[in-house]
Amino acid sequence: MEDWATFATVIGAAAASLTGLLFVAVSIRVDVIARSPELRNRAAQTLLLFATALFVSIALAIPDQEHGPLGAEVIALGVIAGAGMIALDRRARAAVDEGGPQSIGHVLDVVLPNGLTSVLLLISGILIAAGLHAGLDVLVLPIVAALAGGVASAWLLLTRIDA
Repeated sequence: MEDWATFATVIGAAAASLTGLLFVAVSIRVDVIARSPELRNRAAQTLLLFATALFVSIALAIPDQEHGPLGAEVIALGVIAGAGMIALDRRARAAVDEGGPQSIGHVLDVVLPNGLTSVLLLISGILIAAGLHAGLDVLVLPIVAALAGGVASAWLLLTRIDA
């Protein structure tokens, strides 16, 4: 795993920095986001994407960790992230069904790869737990999806909200 230490450092720093970006975006539009259950849940999904990438970086940075425990950690992150994304999506959709003021959910569903991140984490975790080095290569995909999707979501929260 020592070969992946630089990757862990880069994604950890990126996830932490992008979390700051999300807080700036939300604080700029806090009046509108605070009134909308849909937007609050969409912002929470974005935070969950960044947190997932951060936790993957922490798992990769643990010294002398074997493939089995790392695979289990990645699988657990995939399950937790997936369950969280589903719960937040249901809450956001319920707010729209109740006549919530915003409906940017359809745009975020296209841009924000919540399900893709979780599924790829599960696949990667299974491969890593099985001792296959390819699982680490696959792990790059959900991280890129989480960070890119989170950036797109933060941008949409900042620019696509009607005041």
